[in-house]
Amino acid sequence: MKYFKFITFLFILSLVFLGIYQLNPPHRLGINAPLVEFSAGRAMKHLEVIAQKPHPINSPEHVKVRDYILKELTALGLQPEVQKTTAVNNKNSAPFAAGTVHNILVKLPGSNSSKAILLTAHYDSVANSPGASDDGAAVAAMLETVRALKVGSSLKNDVIFLFTDGEEPGLLGAIAFVEEHPWKKDVGLAVNFEARGNSGSSVMFETNSENGWLIQEFAKASVHPVTSSLFNSIYKQLPNDTDFTIFKSADFPGLNFAFLNGVVYYHTAYDNLQKIDWRSLQHHGEYALALTRHFGKLNLTNIKQSDAVYFDIFASFIVSYPEAWVIPLTVLTVVLFFGVTILGFQKKYLSFAGISLGFLALFINNISVTTVVTVIWWFLNNLHSEYRAILQGDTYNSNLYAIAFVTLAIAITSGVYIYFYRKTNIQNLTFGALLWWLILMVLASIYLPGASYLFTFPLLLNLGGWGFIFATSKNAPLGISFVVLSVCSIPAIILFAPTIYLMLVALTISISGVVMVMVILLLGLLIPQLYLFTHPHKWLLPVTALTISLSLIIAGSLTAGFNANHPKPNSIFYALNADTGEAIWASFDEQPDDWTSQFLAQNAEKVSLTEYLPFASQQVLKNQAPALSLAAPKITLLSDNTSNGTRTLNLQIISLRQGRIVRVYLDSTVEVLEAAVNSKKIDAHINNSTNSGTLWGLHYYALPQEKIELTLTVKQSQPLKLKVVDQSDGLPEIPNKSFHKRPNYMMPTGFGTSDSTLVSKTFTF
Repeated sequence: MKYFKFITFLFILSLVFLGIYQLNPPHRLGINAPLVEFSAGRAMKHLEVIAQKPHPINSPEHVKVRDYILKELTALGLQPEVQKTTAVNNKNSAPFAAGTVHNILVKLPGSNSSKAILLTAHYDSVANSPGASDDGAAVAAMLETVRALKVGSSLKNDVIFLFTDGEEPGLLGAIAFVEEHPWKKDVGLAVNFEARGNSGSSVMFETNSENGWLIQEFAKASVHPVTSSLFNSIYKQLPNDTDFTIFKSADFPGLNFAFLNGVVYYHTAYDNLQKIDWRSLQHHGEYALALTRHFGKLNLTNIKQSDAVYFDIFASFIVSYPEAWVIPLTVLTVVLFFGVTILGFQKKYLSFAGISLGFLALFINNISVTTVVTVIWWFLNNLHSEYRAILQGDTYNSNLYAIAFVTLAIAITSGVYIYFYRKTNIQNLTFGALLWWLILMVLASIYLPGASYLFTFPLLLNLGGWGFIFATSKNAPLGISFVVLSVCSIPAIILFAPTIYLMLVALTISISGVVMVMVILLLGLLIPQLYLFTHPHKWLLPVTALTISLSLIIAGSLTAGFNANHPKPNSIFYALNADTGEAIWASFDEQPDDWTSQFLAQNAEKVSLTEYLPFASQQVLKNQAPALSLAAPKITLLSDNTSNGTRTLNLQIISLRQGRIVRVYLDSTVEVLEAAVNSKKIDAHINNSTNSGTLWGLHYYALPQEKIELTLTVKQSQPLKLKVVDQSDGLPEIPNKSFHKRPNYMMPTGFGTSDSTLVSKTFTF
């Protein structure tokens, strides 16, 4: 029996390992790969230029990246164009994002195009990140894809390459293309590439509605596909956006890809050439080239079809079926569940009391594991304040904690079932757990059909196995029963193991307690195997799992600090009030550290910074700073007209310091009826109820030297008071004062205002 136990353990462990291992991206191809293939080695030559330095919208480095892309496309014998325009994002509430964008577009004409394929990525980065992954890898992949397509056979359909600008501040380039560019009407399929980390497989995590045909063809074209309709269903519920959000709202059929591992590097100075995984770049490119060649030969008119449920198996092939099958499969599973349950009652294996205990056991496991893991993470987060400095909600050593929490779930679950094994038999405990699966399957089928497959197929196979065992119980040896149940557990393991891993990666370790629900559900299908592993030495499994868990938690705590490979993010910025002549140093950090303490006193007060950032909900550390003679932003009143109780002002705004960003805020007592910037309408009727007291605001990125014009129509009641804050990159030089450079174990945070200079000025008209 011990050999059987060992073989069963290795069988389950091998399936788990294989499911997760297959999530690794494909091997990279070197610079000497065949010219018709995609080569990460060749693409990296582009990335070495693109990701040298941070290149936020309208920065000098951003212009260099734009010029490089244009030069490379021209060198391929193409005629790229630049779409320069003002774009406004009206999707979200105030403050509204707007800016001057420079989209780069080029078209490869097809021989007889039905509709065009749109390949897209954004070429701007956040202010303090080189953007090697987000989104330099995608830009480099597109340039290499253009080259490979040029040397390959011609396609039937046109292919449009769109390098969008201004994605980071508000999807502005995508908005500009959809709202203004004439090529929009030609698009039959949009394929977008993103990154929220620096490694891992490129996951197809989002698509459009009515995607049945598209998923079928994606399955035919893809090499090493990693995808699931579960991801698409979950992503719909999240507030996250990419350029694909705009394309989807424009009713483009399409696919959205991103690699997710290493989220702790996302939007940081360490999203650089040294940290990016070349294999992730290879995966981006293989998708881009294979999908373009496949869809480039198909008729792309009227490709919408009823939605599909889909998922990959071992990143090797895709299983898909119409969403219309979900309810019939659910009904079939419910019928099978009750049929097998009745058979179990007839054979005296099941009882109402026993199933109730099994139902209670899984509930106790879910509550206890979720609570314990959440409490442990809360304790670790408070024990190690450095974790709270990482704004992504993850840690550099999150893999240690992920394995620790999974093994802790195994320890608690096996321990709980040791108690319940004394109360009833394995069959009752299993069917109590299967009842939870049945309930979740029904709920998923109704409210989240893209996730229903996770419950349906494991349930069907397990119920089939139990039906076989109940029907042959008098003749089948015990070993055969365990073999049948282990074989029937294969779908659950190969579906759940990689999904649990990807959920921990995508949702971060900070909410691992929630992800543990999936671990407990999987263990609920493995109750017979848990029984096998806990007999005759019943405490061996829980004690071993608990020991591993505690050891990994301790290892995580011992490696919680920062170093040159795992730098600490921190923030500091300078702000000058041109009205009062007072200046401050400010930081969004919890407390001063070894470097920011030269700007901030140890007892620096925490305040709301409504003076400069009225919409910021987070308080900042504040310390007085020398007031410099910095030019304030300027507003010129071009016209002021009053009619029928309303007042329309036409204002010209300029940053004399040539700041990249200008923020405009109106006093909370003003009701804005209409607004426009550079003649582009702003949806002024969306109010933003924050604690700041400001109901209307505009953040304008990439302010051109030729200024911008803002038109406001308000109710005529009182003078109009505007606060204007311009922001430039970098800290100012303080006369007769020098500051130490950041040590190599620190880096500026990539979010918000870190390492920038703000100047505020109030105007009344």
